[in-house]
Amino acid sequence: MNNKYKFLQENPKHCKRLFGVKYDVFELLLKKVQNEMDDFLQQHPLSNRGLTADFSLENHVLLTLEYLRQYPTFLSLAVSYGISESYANKVYHKIRPVLGQAIGLKNPEKLKFKHVQKALIDV
Repeated sequence: MNNKYKFLQENPKHCKRLFGVKYDVFELLLKKVQNEMDDFLQQHPLSNRGLTADFSLENHVLLTLEYLRQYPTFLSLAVSYGISESYANKVYHKIRPVLGQAIGLKNPEKLKFKHVQKALIDV
């Protein structure tokens, strides 16, 4: 599995170009997402089932930020992170609303782009 978070820890200068936020802002955002996830799990406890995931929360957030920044296919994200395409999709749809709450979006649904009528492509 490709650990992009470890890469960013060693090369924080690449964070802004790859994910759209500076490394220190990413770390702050990560703490907020972790708090949101902890609150959710405290309110909705899960029974112990299945295997524990080896894909860290840091990489969950990075995958979501990368998708929002670059809009790659879930297949390319899966290959990039060393996970399955369906799991990349699941991670994105799980983290996107939490990320919206963590950064204080009043309407996290705006990250969905449901009603796009035109697209401008700059090549």
